[in-house]
Amino acid sequence: MVMFPGNVLCLAARAQPSPPSLPFGLDPCSPRGEEEPGREAHADFLLAFPAPETALLLRPLRPSSKPQQEPQPPPQRFPLRMRLPCPLCLLLSCVFLTALAEARTCQPDAKKGQKPGCKSHAIISGFLSQDYFYPLYLDCLASFRTGMFRVPSPSSDSPTDLRSCVRVISDQCIPLPCNEDGYKECRDGQAQFTCICKPGWQGVRCEEDINECEDPKNRNGGCSQICLNYPGSFRCHCEDGYYIQPNRLDCKDMNECLLHQNICGTAQCKNTPGKYECECPPGYAYNATAKKCEDVDECAENICSQMCVNSPGSYTCYCDGKKGYKLSRDMRTCETVPDCLALNLEKNYELLYLAEQFIGIPVLYLRFRLPEVTRFSAEFDFRTYDNEGVILYAESTDNTAWFLLALREGKIEIQFKNELGTKVTSGGKAINDGLWHMVSVEELEHSISVKIAKEAVMNINSPRNLFKPSNGFLETKVYIAGLPRKVDNALIKPINPRLDGCIRAWNLLNQGNSGVKDIIQQKQSKHCLISVGKGSYYPGTGVAMFHINYNNSLTSKEDWLINMTMTIRPSTGTGVMFALVSGEKVPLALSVVDSNSSYSQDIIISIENVIVARLESNRLCTSRRVLLDLRVTRELLELTVDLHSEITYSGEHLSSLDQAMNGSVDTYLGGIPDVPVEATPVTVFYNGCMEVKINDKQLDLDEAISKKNDIRSHSCPLLMDEMLSSEAPDLFINLS
Repeated sequence: MVMFPGNVLCLAARAQPSPPSLPFGLDPCSPRGEEEPGREAHADFLLAFPAPETALLLRPLRPSSKPQQEPQPPPQRFPLRMRLPCPLCLLLSCVFLTALAEARTCQPDAKKGQKPGCKSHAIISGFLSQDYFYPLYLDCLASFRTGMFRVPSPSSDSPTDLRSCVRVISDQCIPLPCNEDGYKECRDGQAQFTCICKPGWQGVRCEEDINECEDPKNRNGGCSQICLNYPGSFRCHCEDGYYIQPNRLDCKDMNECLLHQNICGTAQCKNTPGKYECECPPGYAYNATAKKCEDVDECAENICSQMCVNSPGSYTCYCDGKKGYKLSRDMRTCETVPDCLALNLEKNYELLYLAEQFIGIPVLYLRFRLPEVTRFSAEFDFRTYDNEGVILYAESTDNTAWFLLALREGKIEIQFKNELGTKVTSGGKAINDGLWHMVSVEELEHSISVKIAKEAVMNINSPRNLFKPSNGFLETKVYIAGLPRKVDNALIKPINPRLDGCIRAWNLLNQGNSGVKDIIQQKQSKHCLISVGKGSYYPGTGVAMFHINYNNSLTSKEDWLINMTMTIRPSTGTGVMFALVSGEKVPLALSVVDSNSSYSQDIIISIENVIVARLESNRLCTSRRVLLDLRVTRELLELTVDLHSEITYSGEHLSSLDQAMNGSVDTYLGGIPDVPVEATPVTVFYNGCMEVKINDKQLDLDEAISKKNDIRSHSCPLLMDEMLSSEAPDLFINLS
């Protein structure tokens, strides 16, 4: 830059109007006026520039000692002509021209760039480009109009004095054309500028932010999860449960279970990508408020088709076994227990069933009023496997005389009482073989004759009639298969009145079966099965209960003993055969259940509601009867099937059984009574034939404490395919 000490350069264009005048000594473009006191006198001169329409005026600023005169006309301006009042000004002009010439010869080459040493070419050459610099120069001068130069401009880009109007005209970066936020450097050029942008900015003036998150070459800005764009930059963020890695790009899972040891309370904390889970055991749900696992009541969701029992962390579905339902394989729904063996349950109304009522009351009550010449007589066909029971009981209307026809140890027994005394007589062969036998009893003039198949087996002397006529008539009450109330103590020899048998073709007091057939026909429970075999039959509708003492005093090691032998032929694949019950608990149960495979069954033993032993069997539902042996002590449980399949158990649950056995237990056959459904795994009644011996004693269902009426104590239905091979050839004869 060319500097002229003590002078101010004035750039004026002829075509432009002169700027407003400033006070003398301040405006270099105004006519000469009064000089300020104290200023040294300087020569003024005029220098014309080669540039068209442009001239440079150099004028001294000196104080005037003379009064103010009329303004002098401005000096004439001639190209390359000077008016040099003093040698100093001439020298300065030479220096300026030399710099001007140097500036013109040092203009930068468009291809090679600026020559070395040309430090001021940008400023001087700028004067030659009046289309750009001239307006800037006028703006600069305008900023120094009256009063403005006295106050420094708050902007760093504004000139601080009048001389800077020449110095800054050629700097394209003043004022700053670049975006202040986005530029890094502003580079000045010849009538142009270049904004060097910071990373993250683009555009001519660095005014455009680069969205790094949408860069197709660097997807998502290189962030593994979330990319957020900021002015001139971007930042990677992580989703919840992750934290940023040192490379500021990748996210890593945060293990909340390690960072917060008690985050799940009593539940188990499991870390997952970006999250964590509080896990509970099956059947429990996590309570986020209490931070603990709570039992889920699955039963409230009606998850079972019939009955549901909730337990801590679990549930169990039950079915009404007493109505013939069992739990399906899905352990939720119920299904009917299917028959696995077809039985011949055909009945005939002309066959009277003698065991209709378990309590021993008669199945039929008849009253006769006949002429006095009539004597007592009875004739009928009889069939049974039972060894004891009442067939017929007759008495006078005043109860002073009575007659009993019964069966004891399979043989006919007669007891009677009349006005002369009492008598007991038995004899003949055993007739409890399941075959039909014709039995007749006839009162003669001085004796009582008993015949089986028309063959006399007993002839009892009786000097007087059994029943005494009254008012010309013989009035007699007859009870079939039972005793009237309060008669048990009057018998000469007590007897169990219950008798599982059938009679047909009866003829009482020579009156035939008139009226009796109609009574029997009206009630199915009085009808007898056409064909039966030996054994006890459980139809799957009830139980029989016994009081059995299991205490064993033979050895000190065995305080109690269960030694049971069973012969079974199940008709359905599921049912409770034997059970010990104490209150609402089932300390021991032996059941048959359908196995997972088709057409086969398992034998299971349960202690309370836990299955402790399971013995798989190929098939139990066959015509062949299966032998079971069960032996249980306080230390060992043994089960044997058909003398070869064996299973043992000596686990901890035997202690529960031992505790129950030291108390009071009831023995049930064919099922369990009304106890809570969760007391034992199986509640279905047993359906089929079964004979039981416990501790070397054969159990007779007629001696049970209680028994369902339709449980047959001594008769088991035959199979359908056994009908043709029945051992009773006279089964269908003499029915009328």
